[in-house]
Amino acid sequence: MSADWFFANYPSSRFAIENELRTKLWLAGFKGLWVSCLKDTPPYQVQGNWNGKDFVMEWEPKNCLLLKMKAPNQELLSAFERALGHKALAAYKNSEGVVVEWRTRNQDARFSELQSSGVTELERLDK
Repeated sequence: MSADWFFANYPSSRFAIENELRTKLWLAGFKGLWVSCLKDTPPYQVQGNWNGKDFVMEWEPKNCLLLKMKAPNQELLSAFERALGHKALAAYKNSEGVVVEWRTRNQDARFSELQSSGVTELERLDK
Protein backbone atom coordinates (compact mmCIF):
# COMPACT_ATOMS: atom_id res chain seq x y z
CA MET A 1 0.00 0.00 0.00
CA SER A 2 1.37 3.40 -0.94
CA ALA A 3 1.92 6.08 1.69
CA ASP A 4 3.03 8.69 -0.86
CA TRP A 5 0.66 11.23 0.73
CA PHE A 6 2.87 11.16 3.86
CA PHE A 7 6.00 12.05 1.88
CA ALA A 8 4.43 14.80 -0.25
CA ASN A 9 4.78 18.52 0.27
CA TYR A 10 1.48 20.16 -0.56
CA PRO A 11 0.72 23.65 -1.80
CA SER A 12 -0.69 25.98 0.85
CA SER A 13 -4.22 25.05 -0.12
CA ARG A 14 -6.73 23.53 2.26
CA PHE A 15 -8.71 22.22 -0.70
CA ALA A 16 -5.69 20.47 -2.27
CA ILE A 17 -4.68 18.84 1.03
CA GLU A 18 -8.21 17.68 1.84
CA ASN A 19 -8.79 16.32 -1.65
CA GLU A 20 -5.47 14.47 -1.82
CA LEU A 21 -5.83 12.96 1.66
CA ARG A 22 -9.43 11.87 1.17
CA THR A 23 -8.61 10.21 -2.14
CA LYS A 24 -5.48 8.43 -0.89
CA LEU A 25 -7.01 7.31 2.41
CA TRP A 26 -10.23 6.14 0.73
CA LEU A 27 -8.07 4.00 -1.58
CA ALA A 28 -6.24 2.68 1.51
CA GLY A 29 -9.53 1.35 2.90
CA PHE A 30 -10.81 4.28 4.96
CA LYS A 31 -14.34 4.09 3.56
CA GLY A 32 -16.53 6.77 5.08
CA LEU A 33 -13.58 8.93 6.14
CA TRP A 34 -13.89 12.70 6.09
CA VAL A 35 -11.11 15.19 6.75
CA SER A 36 -11.04 18.97 7.00
CA CYS A 37 -7.75 20.84 6.83
CA LEU A 38 -6.91 22.94 9.89
CA LYS A 39 -3.37 23.97 8.88
CA ASP A 40 -2.09 24.05 5.29
CA THR A 41 1.64 24.44 6.00
CA PRO A 42 3.96 21.85 7.59
CA PRO A 43 3.33 20.38 10.00
CA TYR A 44 -0.02 19.90 8.28
CA GLN A 45 -3.05 19.33 10.46
CA VAL A 46 -6.47 17.89 9.64
CA GLN A 47 -9.51 17.09 11.69
CA GLY A 48 -11.16 13.86 10.69
CA ASN A 49 -13.98 11.46 11.34
CA TRP A 50 -13.98 7.77 10.50
CA ASN A 51 -16.72 5.34 11.50
CA GLY A 52 -18.14 7.93 13.89
CA LYS A 53 -14.84 8.53 15.68
CA ASP A 54 -13.26 11.98 15.66
CA PHE A 55 -9.50 12.45 15.44
CA VAL A 56 -6.86 15.04 14.60
CA MET A 57 -3.88 14.13 12.47
CA GLU A 58 -0.75 16.25 12.33
CA TRP A 59 2.22 15.36 10.15
CA GLU A 60 5.50 16.68 8.94
CA PRO A 61 6.24 15.06 5.57
CA LYS A 62 8.95 12.39 5.62
CA ASN A 63 9.41 12.77 9.38
CA CYS A 64 6.51 12.17 11.76
CA LEU A 65 2.78 11.75 12.14
CA LEU A 66 0.70 12.29 15.28
CA LEU A 67 -2.77 10.80 15.55
CA LYS A 68 -4.77 12.40 18.36
CA MET A 69 -8.00 10.90 19.72
CA LYS A 70 -10.17 11.40 22.79
CA ALA A 71 -9.96 7.68 23.62
CA PRO A 72 -7.98 4.68 22.32
CA ASN A 73 -9.29 3.26 19.05
CA GLN A 74 -7.56 0.06 17.90
CA GLU A 75 -9.44 0.00 14.58
CA LEU A 76 -8.19 3.50 13.69
CA LEU A 77 -4.64 2.69 14.84
CA SER A 78 -4.55 -0.50 12.76
CA ALA A 79 -5.91 1.31 9.70
CA PHE A 80 -3.20 3.99 9.93
CA GLU A 81 -0.50 1.35 10.41
CA ARG A 82 -1.72 -0.32 7.21
CA ALA A 83 -1.90 2.99 5.34
CA LEU A 84 1.62 4.01 6.42
CA GLY A 85 3.12 0.56 5.99
CA HIS A 86 4.64 0.28 9.47
CA LYS A 87 3.81 0.18 13.16
CA ALA A 88 3.51 3.29 15.27
CA LEU A 89 6.40 4.17 17.56
CA ALA A 90 4.40 4.92 20.71
CA ALA A 91 1.08 5.76 22.27
CA TYR A 92 0.51 7.88 25.36
CA LYS A 93 -2.02 10.05 27.10
CA ASN A 94 -1.89 13.80 27.58
CA SER A 95 -4.39 16.39 28.78
CA GLU A 96 -6.33 16.20 25.49
CA GLY A 97 -6.61 12.41 25.20
CA VAL A 98 -4.56 9.74 23.42
CA VAL A 99 -1.69 10.45 21.04
CA VAL A 100 -0.11 7.88 18.74
CA GLU A 101 3.20 8.75 17.05
CA TRP A 102 4.95 7.45 13.96
CA ARG A 103 8.56 8.46 13.29
CA THR A 104 10.67 7.72 10.23
CA ARG A 105 14.00 8.17 12.04
CA ASN A 106 15.52 8.55 15.50
CA GLN A 107 12.83 6.38 17.08
CA ASP A 108 14.88 5.45 20.15
CA ALA A 109 15.82 9.08 20.84
CA ARG A 110 12.20 10.18 20.48
CA PHE A 111 11.00 7.42 22.81
CA SER A 112 13.56 8.52 25.39
CA GLU A 113 12.25 12.09 25.08
CA LEU A 114 8.72 10.86 25.67
CA GLN A 115 9.83 8.88 28.74
CA SER A 116 11.28 11.98 30.34
CA SER A 117 8.50 14.33 29.22
CA GLY A 118 5.92 13.35 31.82
CA VAL A 119 3.31 11.87 29.47
CA THR A 120 1.21 9.16 31.08
CA GLU A 121 0.54 5.58 30.05
CA LEU A 122 3.43 5.59 27.58
CA GLU A 123 3.58 2.40 25.54
CA ARG A 124 6.14 1.45 22.90
CA LEU A 125 4.32 -0.05 19.91
CA ASP A 126 7.05 -0.81 17.36
CA LYS A 127 8.90 -3.57 19.23
